[in-house]
Amino acid sequence: MTVISAARDEWQLDAYGLRHTDPFGTIEELRRDWTVGTVKDMHVYAGTYVSADAEATLTAAAIDGRLVLKRRPDTTIALTPLYADAFSADHGLGTVIFHWDSNGRVSDLSVVQDRVWNMPFRKSEVGSQK
Repeated sequence: MTVISAARDEWQLDAYGLRHTDPFGTIEELRRDWTVGTVKDMHVYAGTYVSADAEATLTAAAIDGRLVLKRRPDTTIALTPLYADAFSADHGLGTVIFHWDSNGRVSDLSVVQDRVWNMPFRKSEVGSQK
């Protein structure tokens, strides 16, 4: 959370939005809308994604109204929406960004972390939903 205080105004910025308190104690909040769409919409991301560079396979699925990535042997990584096609991943995975091809289908994803700027994972046609 970032707090900025100018005179007696106070501004707080965090992952959930912006909060302003004026000198008279009036609070204004601008909160982020965390909805990413319906469960049906999340299914467009479903499929198996493979990275030769990372020697890893991730499987995206909508489970119980949430988008998750599964990794062998038994890791489930919950994804929290950040903005269109981008999600924050737990388990230290970083940010996951889905990419679309010219035919309007999700074609790959990339993982962004502190020292990894764009680790590509191609969507595999075998076992993937189209």
